[in-house]
Parts: sequence; C-alpha cells; structure tokens
Amino acid sequence: MSTLRAFIAIELDEPTLEALAVVQQRLRQQPGAQAVRWVAPGNIHLTLKFLGEIDRALAPKVGALIRACVSGEHPFTLSVAGLGAFPNLQRPNVVWAGLAGAVAAAIRIAQRLEDGCAALGIAREERPFSPHLTLGRVQRDATPDARRQIGDLIRRQPSGEISRLSVDAIHLMRSELRPSGAVYSVVEKVALG
Repeated sequence: MSTLRAFIAIELDEPTLEALAVVQQRLRQQPGAQAVRWVAPGNIHLTLKFLGEIDRALAPKVGALIRACVSGEHPFTLSVAGLGAFPNLQRPNVVWAGLAGAVAAAIRIAQRLEDGCAALGIAREERPFSPHLTLGRVQRDATPDARRQIGDLIRRQPSGEISRLSVDAIHLMRSELRPSGAVYSVVEKVALG
C-alpha cells in the first residue's frame, strides 16, 4: 500500500505570509525566543483537518469530500489578529496568531470535513477545532524560565490586526518530512463559490 501524509488546509496569500514573517522576526529578537522552533513563513497555513498517513487511493475520495463540504460556500475574509499560545501563556508549547472575521465559515467547513473524513475511516480529532496559525513550537527541553519569557513576550505584543486574508479555496496538501523540515505541496485545490 502506497501512503500519503496529508492534511486539508487554507493556504495563505503572500501579503499575509509576509506580515507573519515580520511578526516572527520581531518575536525572534526577544528574550526566550531562542527556545522556539519557528515555522518557515511559507509553511504557515490554517489546518482544517490533519489526515496523517492515508492510502494514496483515498486521495480522490478526499478531494470529492472537500468539494461536497464547500458546496454552497462563498469566498470569505479572515482577519489575522493577536497572538497566543497553547495550552496557555503560563506553559506555552505552541505560539500562534489568532483569527477573526468570518471564522464561523472556517469552523463550519472544518466540522463538515471532520464528519466526512470519519465516514471515510479517518480518525476524528480529539480536540475541538480551534482556528489559528502556528508560528512556532516551543522546544520540549525548554526551561520553565524560557517558557515564562515566551509567555511574557506574547503578552507584550500588540493585539491589533496583522493582515486580512481572502479565502477562495480549500487545499488537500501533501506533507513530506525531510531532515531540513516538512515540505508541503498542493495535491488538489477546490475553489469556493
């Protein structure tokens, strides 16, 4: 069986990627930031459903599922605004940028994808969908002091809008894990509207 490591996502446009790169650069210069593995700006996206390793033969069915899930959905706009951390700012593991605007549309599509993927035999996500853009992951061996510094630097960041993102398509993505990091490529692009 030939497999494909895959996920379903909203790709970001160049202005949004550039704005997030500026935010990351600003954060990198702060105390504690060296304990974060920053996501390459070109790899930042809004994951709607992580599929994991799936049989390649399932990819066309996932493509058809995406088309069914976005049927009747029109393009929408998200606002990238504010920073935060999972699970919280006292013990950050993931540094993220938040989303506002037509978030309900993204949540609705993600829920349909979750249900549809379950029908295809793909495991459900245990955590509820929380729309965000991962900017970096705190290293596992980061000290409590470094984690505190990371939480503090996130608290000090402006909470205003970073960028606006026009969403007009949903993408089935392939993820190849390489020594230099993950490389993502589009398997299928499904237009909204």
